[in-house]
Amino acid sequence: MKQPLIARITLAATAAALALTGCGSGSMKFEPPPPPVGAQVQGEVHGGQQPIAGATLQLYAVGTSGYGSAATPLFSPAITTGSNGGFTFPSNYCPADPSSLVYLVGTGGMPAGAGTNITNLNEAGMVALGPCNSLNAGTHIRMNELTTVAAVWALAPFMSGTTNAYLNIGSSSTNATGIQLAFQAAEQVVNTSNGAIGGSTLPAGATLPNEELNTLADILAQCVNSGGGIEGDGSNCGKLFLDAPNTAGTAYPTDTITAALNIAQNAGRNVTPLFNLVQPTPPFESVLTSVPNAWTVAIQYTGGGLNSPTAIAADQSGNIWVANNSANAGNFYVSEFNNLGSSMLGTGTSIGSGAPTGLAIDPSGNAWVTVSSANSLLEVSSGGTAGTPITTGLNQPTSLAIDGNGVVWVVNSAGNNVSAFNNAGTVIGGSPFGGAGIASPVGIAINGNANANCSDCK
Repeated sequence: MKQPLIARITLAATAAALALTGCGSGSMKFEPPPPPVGAQVQGEVHGGQQPIAGATLQLYAVGTSGYGSAATPLFSPAITTGSNGGFTFPSNYCPADPSSLVYLVGTGGMPAGAGTNITNLNEAGMVALGPCNSLNAGTHIRMNELTTVAAVWALAPFMSGTTNAYLNIGSSSTNATGIQLAFQAAEQVVNTSNGAIGGSTLPAGATLPNEELNTLADILAQCVNSGGGIEGDGSNCGKLFLDAPNTAGTAYPTDTITAALNIAQNAGRNVTPLFNLVQPTPPFESVLTSVPNAWTVAIQYTGGGLNSPTAIAADQSGNIWVANNSANAGNFYVSEFNNLGSSMLGTGTSIGSGAPTGLAIDPSGNAWVTVSSANSLLEVSSGGTAGTPITTGLNQPTSLAIDGNGVVWVVNSAGNNVSAFNNAGTVIGGSPFGGAGIASPVGIAINGNANANCSDCK
């Protein structure tokens, strides 16, 4: 069996020391390095505003073998909360890679809000914590329905499972950045130390959907603070589970985390029945006063040059680019925000006097913008510098898409064709391409074989 790299280095160094001191043959005891040590974090688990005693707590490191891949439990054995819902982490728990993203899950227990000595096996809450080595002796955690909502809605693209979905949270090896940004988003929404709305500092102009967050937490709380149940049995949990099946509608959840995931992944389904689950005096206030269009949790941003935004795209760093369709002092602008919503370009980058119609990001992180009224295409560098407009072969360009080779494909709505440019902005031979039924195209996309496909081709 191959020894770990650190073990081989230690063994080689020890052997060299023996040779230098003239020691002969003999036995040698090798002690492997100790496992990473985690700080003894403290906290409590609440259902609404009251403690949950006897809940089972497990810390997980996210999976790395694909989206929704199995997470790794780190507590051995799992720990339980005390009579006041309190807990203390064990001494050692971080994985071999201490920078691994971790989250804490609490299941079962006796919610004080359910009455005396009532166990709810359907209760499940969680909190997204971030890198394991970011935890320290001063870290305090309060897990409740708000931390569950923040974690689930942020991590929903990385979760899977028709029950106990908290066991399957992971990403592919090629999108480690994506799940890291999701953890940061959860930390923005709810403060993990006190379980209240408002975590890490939001940028100027950002607004959290406080009433919707409280409402979703209250929907979960009516099940958490009960004796549990199954779908359709008329209990508080039974009502929640019945209204929150999986995407296919073929399986019902048996825990509140999976119920939350099903709601997040099917935000427009059973909105009114779920809204009606909120109790007259809910534990989290204030709440929505009317039924929302969907359970889509979104942080709203203003500033950064936003002015009637018309097109949006994300680069590989998680930055968001927006093309604005209203002019400011006669010029139109492209805005860029980092994953936390802070403007990267101040008030934006001017692209001139023509309104943008399409926007896409190339593999190098540069934004390409079409301007139909000017029959032009231009590049805005990742640093925010606008290039010289390209007009060759363009005829009222609308949408554009960029393939993995950096080729920019543009549909010309008046030309009834598609233009192609390399990543330097030079027209590719044979462009523009027509025929094959292309007529009045307005959209374009790249398929898995790097072929361009236009939409609304008549």
